[in-house]
Amino acid sequence: MIKKLTIGSLKPGSQATYNQEEKSRTAPPQPEKKQLEIEQHGSTYKVTPVHNVTVLDSALNQKINLDYKCKKGTCGKCQINVLKGNTFITSVNDREQKKLRGKIDDGYRLACQAVFKEG
Repeated sequence: MIKKLTIGSLKPGSQATYNQEEKSRTAPPQPEKKQLEIEQHGSTYKVTPVHNVTVLDSALNQKINLDYKCKKGTCGKCQINVLKGNTFITSVNDREQKKLRGKIDDGYRLACQAVFKEG
């Protein structure tokens, strides 16, 4: 039998127990953290969106060392594959179209060109 907490049971030194089921009913649900899941060179990373910041800069600021070089969308070294969260980033731009061509349909983006949208 589980004893409910009372004022007297909260005295120092008492060994009160409480109903675990009641605790779980009152615990607030934890909101799911929005994250962009990406892959680069066989490694998977989760980047927390930062409004109006590129995926590359967001990742670097979060201590995720993505491979990159020019940050202009011309070299293609920052190419990533978006696994989850594509809705968090802007649409493919002209530089990505030119550099990635057919890979875009397979979820590839340039981390220096993909920008996190609001919300």
